Amino acid sequence: MVIFADMKVFREEERRENRFYFFAWALVFVFLALRIVLECIVRKENAIDFAAIFSSWLRAVPFLVLFLVHNYLVAPIMIYKKRPGEYIAFAILLLMVFVAWFFWMKDGPEPGMIPPEPPEWGGEPDFSFPDKMKARPMNPDALRVLVGITMVAANLGLKAFFHSEREKSEMQRLEKENLRFQLEYLRYQINPHFFMNTLNNIHALVDIDPEKAKESIVEFSKFMRHVLYDSDKATIPLSQELDLLEHYVSLMRLRYPEDKVKIEFHRPQTAEGAEVPPLAFASFVENAFKHGLSFQNDCFIRFGVDVEGGKIIFRCTNSRVPGKAASSGGVGLDNARNRFQLLYAGAYTLHIEEKPDEYDLLLVLPATPLNRV
Repeated sequence: MVIFADMKVFREEERRENRFYFFAWALVFVFLALRIVLECIVRKENAIDFAAIFSSWLRAVPFLVLFLVHNYLVAPIMIYKKRPGEYIAFAILLLMVFVAWFFWMKDGPEPGMIPPEPPEWGGEPDFSFPDKMKARPMNPDALRVLVGITMVAANLGLKAFFHSEREKSEMQRLEKENLRFQLEYLRYQINPHFFMNTLNNIHALVDIDPEKAKESIVEFSKFMRHVLYDSDKATIPLSQELDLLEHYVSLMRLRYPEDKVKIEFHRPQTAEGAEVPPLAFASFVENAFKHGLSFQNDCFIRFGVDVEGGKIIFRCTNSRVPGKAASSGGVGLDNARNRFQLLYAGAYTLHIEEKPDEYDLLLVLPATPLNRV
């Protein structure tokens, strides 16, 4: 499917280039016709000289053939194959054929143009200053050759420009594909890690309180519904992420006794338009429960989300249990940093402060990711 998508994009870019050439040449032929029409109007002729229009179009055909051969046969040698020596040789040969074509063609006056009067011979020559400053008209054959060379050079430049645009578009597409694959890889790392810890919590409840274990399974099913439907997306509405956190907190409240563990969760009243990666905050909350709480000591965890000035502000503070590490140091924190870097290109803040008795994490994200996948 990816290959077919690439071919479709490439063909669309080629069609865009060909449309540009088509309209450019259409304008040339329209201009040639309008020139004859205007001359007929200026000379007050009774009818438009269609024979002259057709004759001017015939004179443009060699230029069109030169363009087609150069654009589709000669220029690709330079643009795609990167062989300047071969390109120069074929370009010179093509221009020689073009010049020979006009050399063997009998040339008459330009169609629709009044033939110039023959110069008068005899008499004293006029060496007045104005006559000496009059420019001699360029030979028509030399003018045609000059126009042909200019057209070949312009075509090569345009061909290189369109090729550069295609390469740039392809590079952007590949970067986007790479970003998508990296995010998918990171998401697949998060989900098993998160599920494993949650299931371990439920397993612990089975022995401690079977009724609470049943309730936790119900909460876990709600939690799973969010994860299964949302985790395959690059971003989800912030409200959905907050719903997921509420289900997770409900699971934790069933496990930890309220007299020993104080759990506070704050969510904004409105979060319209704000988006975050799936499980953006869940890994931090999970680490706070895993490494900051215990059944033996009085402890706490406070976390919440606010939306201010186009920024999403998440803060999580938890007590530190003696003998426990502040964070897992594995998939959770490193994975989160990698995902935020890919989606926000450095336009985010992740600050962690470790105090003797508490662990404080501050995360600030743009309300909308910079990199859409």
